[in-house]
Amino acid sequence: MAYAVIDFVERGDTIVTLCRVEHGQPTAADGVMDPLAKLIEESSPAILREGSPGARRMAMVFVAREQEEGRDIRILGANEPLGITSEAIQALPGQGYHYRVDFGRPGERSVPSIHAHGLEQPG
Repeated sequence: MAYAVIDFVERGDTIVTLCRVEHGQPTAADGVMDPLAKLIEESSPAILREGSPGARRMAMVFVAREQEEGRDIRILGANEPLGITSEAIQALPGQGYHYRVDFGRPGERSVPSIHAHGLEQPG
């Protein structure tokens, strides 16, 4: 089982951190890269034309989409039922993957990007 830690970033500053507690691998039909790429693909024309809505807004859109698909998505530090702590993330079984999704600062016209890598396994 794999999990994903997904940082929604504005110019290097993490604004929101999400955690998909299952199916966090980049590829496969239930992987993380396809939904993230779809979010970027659909939002890029408006971001280039009108400016970024910001990482917080885009994270909210992603959470809503994940919930519609029935996926278990959590928000680091949020109150229950969607909240998760750093300790709970570290205790998740399986391989972890980290994603940084940069949408630029609100109003900024920039090209969104995704960067992914595996997390080191403890001990």
